[in-house]
Amino acid sequence: MADPFQEGLASGSFQVVTRLVPPKSADLASVLTLASSWKGKVAAVLVADNPSAVMGLSALVLAEMLKREGHDAILVMSCRDRNRLDLGSIALGASAVSVSSILCVSGDYTHYGDHPDAKPVYDLDSVQLIAMLHEMGKGRDIAGNPVAVSQPYFIGAAVCATADPLFPQLMKVRKKVSAGADFFVTLPIFTVDQLGPFLDGVKDLPLKVLAGVLLPSYQEIAEYRDGSIPGTFIPDDLVNAWREGGEQAFSASSANHVKKLVSDLRNSGKVAGVCINASPGREPEIEGLLRA
Repeated sequence: MADPFQEGLASGSFQVVTRLVPPKSADLASVLTLASSWKGKVAAVLVADNPSAVMGLSALVLAEMLKREGHDAILVMSCRDRNRLDLGSIALGASAVSVSSILCVSGDYTHYGDHPDAKPVYDLDSVQLIAMLHEMGKGRDIAGNPVAVSQPYFIGAAVCATADPLFPQLMKVRKKVSAGADFFVTLPIFTVDQLGPFLDGVKDLPLKVLAGVLLPSYQEIAEYRDGSIPGTFIPDDLVNAWREGGEQAFSASSANHVKKLVSDLRNSGKVAGVCINASPGREPEIEGLLRA
């Protein structure tokens, strides 16, 4: 039986997903309370896996807790921290707790995070992880051994739609589709027009694309301009307007911008949905973005 998120994408209805970062704590009360404010307003909650190489609670544990609370969950799996044995174990664990939607990512390099001396693994890349999950859904692990899962995985992949040059990303999308990817989530974009070149480059593929949108912090604006935050680019005119308006006006202005962007993306008919993310400290504001 397909999960609601999978059924929603198949039906063609616009899917709104929110992203949740596991805390650096074993206490889940605050994140579960946050997620409860989204209940009934989103198709699923995407659970990040040590994003930006910052260590936090197990993504699988939080995904399972969200399922218990009645949410549909999308589990992110990063290649950075695990070899194929551990990736396979987590995939089996996800199946055991009825989490079948998995977003495969390579993972940001450790020097971006809070453990810069950690040794990255990258035994598999994201394309190979997609292929592994696809085969596990058919009853074989990556070494060809029999394996049993409760249902085939619904496999997601990440893409940087604003990459420059874009061609390598377009080629990787095709590899991910061939490997078995069912849907894509873009890194954050800030205008509908930013998606144009990417969508033109994959128009021959039957892609289900969720556009990533971000409610940024004021301190991050300059970093999105100078490349300190990889893969995300705020157009200069928007950066300038937010900087000139000052920090006090930024909160309302950026929230209004994201709310309008979600509406514009819905009305454009160009994407299958959105994945809403917020920088640390702004997560409670997501609920306001979900109001009609």
